[in-house]
Amino acid sequence: MTIVTLTTDFGWSDGYVGIMKGVILGIAPGTELVDLSHDITPQDVQQASFVLSRAAPYFPEGTVHLAVVDPGVGSDRRPLLIQTNRAAYVGPDNGILTHSLSGEGAQAFELDNPAYWLPAISRTFHGRDIFAPVAAHLVRGVPAGAMGRLIDDPVRLAGPAPVRHPDGHIDGHLVHVDRFGNLISDIPAAWAGPGGGICRVAGQEIAGPSPSYAGVARGQLVALIGSGNTLEIAVRDGSAARRLGIERGADVAFWPAKQPQGGGAGSSS
Repeated sequence: MTIVTLTTDFGWSDGYVGIMKGVILGIAPGTELVDLSHDITPQDVQQASFVLSRAAPYFPEGTVHLAVVDPGVGSDRRPLLIQTNRAAYVGPDNGILTHSLSGEGAQAFELDNPAYWLPAISRTFHGRDIFAPVAAHLVRGVPAGAMGRLIDDPVRLAGPAPVRHPDGHIDGHLVHVDRFGNLISDIPAAWAGPGGGICRVAGQEIAGPSPSYAGVARGQLVALIGSGNTLEIAVRDGSAARRLGIERGADVAFWPAKQPQGGGAGSSS
């Protein structure tokens, strides 16, 4: 039995998710369907890409990941399939599958063979008409090359990367705000190091990383290493996003202990 995961911005009220599941099961009966999230903010490709990138490594080899957040549906944006040594990824060519392109053996295919789509293609629901059928045919063992042509220019989400400066301080960015209001950064745990330091964000200085949310009093800001192994900022029993009034994309800096403490987010030496 092959697993197909689904990540969309469709929500649950309109039946769109169920329709895609029906298409998959009609082509590949017995497929195990796993909902990653259907509460992605509408049209937020970056959020969907983040959610999928954090979840995909925990699924078994051979999983098919179907991701449909598609503000360009009906335009000339390409339907895409990424095949790696471990998994396959299906969705629009708008950057939602960016992380999969760094997977071992990754190859990108433009889905251009309508033999593996539904017979009638709408201009508004390619999740049903193209992506779900392709995912189902992958489950049935159809090779990626039969469903599309190799391409070398899939769309990748662009964004700044964290920087570690010679004096030891790190400039990073908030890449996700979860439903608890936790602010997740792109600063790797290994960069923060084991000795602690000071996190600076939105004019606040927070000592850390703390070993857990419970390491501080209720209502207090806390910096810690989150489940994705990056630095995050939270409020115990509250929302750091609401407290600090910031969103994804904001700057965050970390100064490891026993390093020079001058400067701030965005500075360099």
